[in-house]
Amino acid sequence: MDASSLYQKKLVSKEQYRALCVGQYGSSYFPDKRSQEESLRELLMLAETAGVKTLHELFFNHDDIHPAMFFSSGQIERIRRVCTDLDLNLLFVDAQLKPNQLRNLEEELKIRVLGRIEVILDIFAMRAKTREALLQVELAQLLYILPRLKGLGGVLSRQGATGAPGIGTRGPGETMLETDRRYIRRRIQKIRSDLKDVERHRSTARQGRGLATFALVGYTNAGKSSILNALSSSSQKVFAEDKLFATLDTFSRKIYLGEQNFRPFYAVVTDTVGFIRNLPASLIAAFQSTLGEIKHADWVIEVHDASSVQLEDEMEVVRGELDRLGVADKPRLLYFNKDDLVFADTRAELTEKYPNAIWGNALSREGVAALRQRLAESAANVHVA
Repeated sequence: MDASSLYQKKLVSKEQYRALCVGQYGSSYFPDKRSQEESLRELLMLAETAGVKTLHELFFNHDDIHPAMFFSSGQIERIRRVCTDLDLNLLFVDAQLKPNQLRNLEEELKIRVLGRIEVILDIFAMRAKTREALLQVELAQLLYILPRLKGLGGVLSRQGATGAPGIGTRGPGETMLETDRRYIRRRIQKIRSDLKDVERHRSTARQGRGLATFALVGYTNAGKSSILNALSSSSQKVFAEDKLFATLDTFSRKIYLGEQNFRPFYAVVTDTVGFIRNLPASLIAAFQSTLGEIKHADWVIEVHDASSVQLEDEMEVVRGELDRLGVADKPRLLYFNKDDLVFADTRAELTEKYPNAIWGNALSREGVAALRQRLAESAANVHVA
C-alpha cells in the first residue's frame, strides 16, 4: 500500500459535526486567561481549517488535571449539558490529552473527543499533496500513535460517532491502526528510508544550483507563501490561503535580485511548513526532510504577522523551534508582514525594538522591493562553491 492511499481527503460537512471547544487556564501551559483565550482562538481556526463548525466555547479555571478524565466531574456535567442542549457531537479540548483520558471522555460523553494535536494531525493529512509530504504526515501520525496504542484501546477501532470518515480519522487507515507495534515500527523504518532517498535527491539538486539560498520560516499563517509569490516571477504560484497550515509542502523558487557585474543576479528562496505552539517533538521529527531546507540555507527569512496580538509569543515559538533544529545562530532577516493592520504606536514600539526589520504586506506587495534589496545584499556576501 503506498502512502497516498492511506489518506482520506473528504472534508467534514457542517451537517456531520457540531463542535464544542473547551479551554482552561491556570495550568502550566496557560497561566492566565488571556493566553488561553488566544490559544483557544487558534484552536477554533484549526477547527475551521479542518472543516468543522464550532457552535460553543467554554473556559474552565483550574490547576488540577484529573488523571483519568482530564476534567472534574462537575466540568464534565457542564460539558454534557451544553452538548445535549445544543445537540453537539464533537468536543475539541485545547490540550494534549493522554490516551486514557481521550478514551474515558468519549465513553462518558458518548461523542467524539479530540485534543489539539489530533486536530493538527488531521489537517496535515488533509493538506499533504506531494509524495514527500504524504510520507512525512504518515510518519508523524505513526510516531504519535505508537506510544499510545495501549491507552487508546477502542478509540482506534471505530471511525467516529457518526460512523463516517472525517475529522480525527484522516491519516493511516483503520486496518493499519489496529495492527501490532512491530508492523508500525517496520512501517516507520520504511518511511524514514524513503525520506532519506528524497533528501539525497534534494541534496544533489541543491549542490547543482550554485546560488545563495534563503529559507522562509515563521508561525503558521504569517504569510510566508504569499511572500514567496510576491518575490517570484513564476506563473506557478505557491498555494496561499488565510488558514492555518495552508502550505505543508516545500517549494523553492529562483528569485531575480537585480544586476551584479552587469549580469542578472539570482538566489533560491524556499517556503517551509509553519510552526505552531505546543507541538510535540515527534511531529517536528517527522518533518526533518522538509525542515532540512532550513539547515542547509545560507540565510533565514523570519516572517511574522505584525498584527497578531500574540506576536511576541509567536516569535518565541519560532525561535525556539529554530534553536531545536540547531540553526539559532544562522544569519537571518526579519520581515514584519500585514503592516496595514498594525496600529501606529505598536509599529513604533516594534521598530525601536527591531530596527533592522523590514515592514510590508505580501498581498499588496508593499515592502517586497525592500526585501528583495536586502536579499541581494545578503546573497552578495555568500560564497557559493
